[in-house]
Amino acid sequence: MFSFTPTEGGAIMRYNLADRRVNKVSVEYTDEFGESVYKIADYSVDTLLLDGFNQACTEVPVKVAFLDKNENASKALHFTFDTRPSSLYTFFDEVAVNPYWNGFQLVFNLEGRAEGSASVYFVGTNPTTKERDTLFLENFLLEAGPNVKAFSMTDSQIQDSYTVVVTTEDNRQRIVRKQVWNDVVGAKRVLIPNANFELLDPFHKIITEPYSTADWRRPGALGAEYLFDGDVKGTRAAEYFKAGNATPPFTFLAGPNALNREGNECYFVLDIKEPAIVGELRFYMRIKDGYAVNAQFDNDYFTKLPCNIQVYAWTGEGDYDPVTNSGTNDDWEHIGSFEQDPNATLIDRWYINPTNNQVDEVKTIAQLNAVGPYYVSIALPFEDKEYRFFKLEFRETYVDLYSPSYNHNNNNNVTFHELEVYGQK
Repeated sequence: MFSFTPTEGGAIMRYNLADRRVNKVSVEYTDEFGESVYKIADYSVDTLLLDGFNQACTEVPVKVAFLDKNENASKALHFTFDTRPSSLYTFFDEVAVNPYWNGFQLVFNLEGRAEGSASVYFVGTNPTTKERDTLFLENFLLEAGPNVKAFSMTDSQIQDSYTVVVTTEDNRQRIVRKQVWNDVVGAKRVLIPNANFELLDPFHKIITEPYSTADWRRPGALGAEYLFDGDVKGTRAAEYFKAGNATPPFTFLAGPNALNREGNECYFVLDIKEPAIVGELRFYMRIKDGYAVNAQFDNDYFTKLPCNIQVYAWTGEGDYDPVTNSGTNDDWEHIGSFEQDPNATLIDRWYINPTNNQVDEVKTIAQLNAVGPYYVSIALPFEDKEYRFFKLEFRETYVDLYSPSYNHNNNNNVTFHELEVYGQK
């Protein structure tokens, strides 16, 4: 009538209430913390989880009784059950604390039933007291399957090596287990010089136009080469500020149909010329000026900025070539992404000034120097793999919140101003 099967953190009691006079079954036992546990299950199910354990236990006493419709209990039956270690306990047998870009990462793979949570701390400088302290980073729920939790330190907390503290807690916030890792060496991430980088255009979407004064609304100054000139805000364009004219942007613009959507495959390939362990890509925007609107951007710049970017690394044989060796989807490994709702609120968008939650608009070089730069960062996993070619898919751009029903990007263009790559020092 009753059987007990060990499971992670407890046991599963199986039963069959064949007697119609029996309405429910009750169990009573003492958990690992010495607390009495009383549970009831009815005839609509045939299993009951007996939890409250973390280490493996054997022959845990349990009293089982039947309840009729009036809640009258029968004489108790006595059994014992065994348990398996919980995920809160075995987590430390599975987790590895490895280097990550300017920090560290937790890598683990939990099997079976996962419950509870883990908290991650590191020893750093308390921003309030300026003293060495154990600082909280994150609490996360434990889930079955492979997982990675990566932590990059802010500039003020970057160290040559880290002391990492991890605890696991049950659903009542009781600490189950704790472990400390010392001397975890972080990977230094530095800017890779991009003067020789090239953005390949297999679908011929990049707009290339020289600077021109022939039309005050269409000044040109467009091309992929401006992505690698070191100008992360639009400083070069500021030299051309002039009332009544659209400012030459000296920037990147692609289209029409430069977005990768169903029925319209499109992507670009970044060639950094030499294989490197890459940890981050940064896509910068050009800070808006207050002069005439540039007609080449369909009269709106921000609706061409990407809000969904997918990054893939070339793993195919030989060097990628858009004509002679373009490969297949199997030759690209997905390594990173940025995804945000095209209708995201203004303050959540990556091109917004975080100090005032507004879009910057400048008319002088001094004003430009006082703000930004602004960029979207795509962090890549820390792996001992070198890549040279990166496929960039732009899938969505932002919607204008002030006139969302009007398609400001009906040509499906995409723009950004500078592309930086950071890798291992």
